[in-house]
Amino acid sequence: MPKKQNRFFLYFRLAFVTLAFVLYPYIINQLPPLESLLDGIHPLVLVGGAIVFALIAIVGPELLNTEETPEPDLRQAFAQENQESIKNRLKSAIDQDKHIAIGSEYSPEELEGFKPTAPASGVSHRQQASLSPKWWQRWFKPTQIVPKVVADRLVQINGRRQLENLNTEQSTKIAANKPILEIFEEAKRRLLILGEPGSGKTTELLKLATALGEAALNNTNQPIPVIFELSAWRGEPMLAWMRDEIVARYGLSPQICEKWLTGDKIVPLLDGLDELGRYNDGIKEAILAINALQEHYSQQQAGLVICCRVRDYQNVKDEENCRIRLKGVEQAVKLCELTDGQIQDYLTNRNVSHLWVELRSHPGLMALAHSPMLLNLMPITYPDKLPPDWPQDREDCQKRLFDDFVNRKLYPQKMAIAQPLERYDREQARYYLAWLAASMGREDINKREFLIEELQPKWLETKQQFQQYRLIVGLIVGLIVGLIVGLIGGLIVGLDTDINSSIYLTESLDLSWQNIRRALSSGLYYSLIVGLIGGLIGGLIGGLIGGLIGGLKTDLKVKTYPNQGIWETGIKSLLTMGLAAPLCPLIFIIPNWATGQQVNILEAVLPGILFGVVLGYWSGGGDAFTRHFSLRWVLYRHGRIPLNYAGFLTEASEAGLLKQSGGRYRFYHDKLREHLASTIELKPEPFTDKNPEKWYSKSFFGFSIQNIGLLLSLALLLTTATSILKFNQDSVTAMSPVIQSADRIWFDRLTYPRWRSPDRYQVITFSTQDLRTQFPYELASRRIIALPWEKLEIRQGQLFLNGKLFKDDRLTLPPDFTQSPLTLGIDEYYVIGDNPNYDNLQTFGVVVPRDNITGQLMLRIYPFDRLGVIP
Repeated sequence: MPKKQNRFFLYFRLAFVTLAFVLYPYIINQLPPLESLLDGIHPLVLVGGAIVFALIAIVGPELLNTEETPEPDLRQAFAQENQESIKNRLKSAIDQDKHIAIGSEYSPEELEGFKPTAPASGVSHRQQASLSPKWWQRWFKPTQIVPKVVADRLVQINGRRQLENLNTEQSTKIAANKPILEIFEEAKRRLLILGEPGSGKTTELLKLATALGEAALNNTNQPIPVIFELSAWRGEPMLAWMRDEIVARYGLSPQICEKWLTGDKIVPLLDGLDELGRYNDGIKEAILAINALQEHYSQQQAGLVICCRVRDYQNVKDEENCRIRLKGVEQAVKLCELTDGQIQDYLTNRNVSHLWVELRSHPGLMALAHSPMLLNLMPITYPDKLPPDWPQDREDCQKRLFDDFVNRKLYPQKMAIAQPLERYDREQARYYLAWLAASMGREDINKREFLIEELQPKWLETKQQFQQYRLIVGLIVGLIVGLIVGLIGGLIVGLDTDINSSIYLTESLDLSWQNIRRALSSGLYYSLIVGLIGGLIGGLIGGLIGGLIGGLKTDLKVKTYPNQGIWETGIKSLLTMGLAAPLCPLIFIIPNWATGQQVNILEAVLPGILFGVVLGYWSGGGDAFTRHFSLRWVLYRHGRIPLNYAGFLTEASEAGLLKQSGGRYRFYHDKLREHLASTIELKPEPFTDKNPEKWYSKSFFGFSIQNIGLLLSLALLLTTATSILKFNQDSVTAMSPVIQSADRIWFDRLTYPRWRSPDRYQVITFSTQDLRTQFPYELASRRIIALPWEKLEIRQGQLFLNGKLFKDDRLTLPPDFTQSPLTLGIDEYYVIGDNPNYDNLQTFGVVVPRDNITGQLMLRIYPFDRLGVIP
């Protein structure tokens, strides 16, 4: 949104909330016409209104001047964080022991004369705009493709890449020193990377991402490469899925993500197309979705890279048995298997020549050695010699190799310094890894990368586990929420969950001055909106807290260490509780003070603090924090994970079984993950959702019914919290024994008398201003005995209505109480007290206009021995 338009919208909101605040008395309290607006309003209310109006008129515009992080700054921050993530992942991919590099280092002299291929005819103008033929020479630095500290540790072999023309099916060898970025440019920035498992497809993709990322950092006109794991795709429109993946990983807004995707500000690198092969037509559907994306003019991507296994891509066919291809992708880099000579050279360079001699006598193991990933494992697993009784079958050899590799990592040679995983029972550690591998491969989870924060209830396997999880959540949430709504109500909230209810951790907080100003602006705005719905004082305070919490959300978040999102959620919850606890007592103090009732500070502080704790806990993410650790506790108690899960995963990464990048973990290779998963039998019990299409998930104007319901519930809670009466002495004496001095009674001031007409016998509270009788207090409580248009007369304690004696055992009048005959008007009611011994007969009974009625007494909530409905 342009700056001027954004300012206009903000000032429009400012005018709207200001007008709403001015009209608030008419909407809520039904005060007299405008000329008598100030009549009858307590001075404290006027002072509070003046302060709020001053904040809006004077401070508000300055606060609203704060804008979101400028897009160029956000783009640069995103590029830096994304590039750091790619480099960390590349380092973990090729810096573990010694790995096989596809080719040699690239010298500047070899690349000096490189010029990208000009776009062919027929390429759309959006694609042509993305192809900058001279940016390579300006920005590409070959030493940045692979960091030198990493490249120095690589064992180089001759090139094993082929360039395939997908239209003519012709293949040509690629020089070992030719950068993948140059190949990408020559392929018109649309490339397919093919290879067998373990051939290095992902590593090649990461090297391309690193080169593209360096260019994007140095030139803001170049797109940012983002790697997407297709294993997580479940049939959504491809653009929407990519947008949601960036939002989930980096915390950017969906609007900016979609804008960058459709504006060619991002190069999607789609890894793991073959991972969808386990599902019916999974690869086929993904290719069709990518083609649909590219055929849509406003969504097509100028740059695109896809990784897949050779056979999986070649075997995709339609109903007529014709191959389905990626449209617009004409070139493919195929990573070939190693030759015998390359295997021998590699083992010689690794100083394990004895393995080459033994490989020639083991055909099954030799077949594995043609895969770079499996060949790399052999010197790690067998630095001295092969074990006896080696199987001959290729699959059996692979299982044996993986088992021995895991054993060597779990049982390293004894050394003077502590080794990773040394303090864990080795069989238990193996099971932890196997369970993680099997769970990641489940059809309803299917992840290649694991983040502790992404643990969800669907990772549970049995109904017993889920029942325990739900019970723990119910007890914890019930105890916290029960401070306000009672333990039973809290248990209902905590137990109301299902296996499909996800845990959403809150974002981290940004406490910079710019963000604090934005938070104050957001808090001021939402406090007025919520105030109109839920009562002025309670709404202002509740909205201010909610706006501050929302306004402090960061624009960009990247998890750089394990458990980061969890602890940030916990810290945010504590901060919001600390913010809400001292403010919420004002909800109980100010209304009584402003209406002339006695204020007991001590009695208001305790419920206010408790309410603030609950409000801060809920709005700050305490519920998600509770659910996450409840889930981890259940998994720990059932032996699925260790108590210190982050520590275990980090040690497994140090041991070489996992690869860690920030707070994310991957197995050494997907083939190892599949092997470990096959070593245990995981049989998750089916959990069916009786109503998978939740009605409350529908949205209107960007707000889901669930969120609308939560907002209205909060408004109702705030209204309830500000509608607890403590009675003055006049009301206590006149209404005894129904009302006593220690009573706290909730009265309905939201619907009564606006939408519910007063009726006989109802106990009401009303304003005594402008009444003919002089009351000692500004508020009083009495019971209605006569309705509009009725004729009333009281003679020596006897009530006559419409000329007839009215008898009711519930009514007992003082024997000397008299009321001369009168006829009530259209909006008038006659009220009396319940105590026949009340000594001030002038205020025992009185005519009350409907406009003076402020609510009906409904429920006595304290003391607990008198809990019940007002008779």
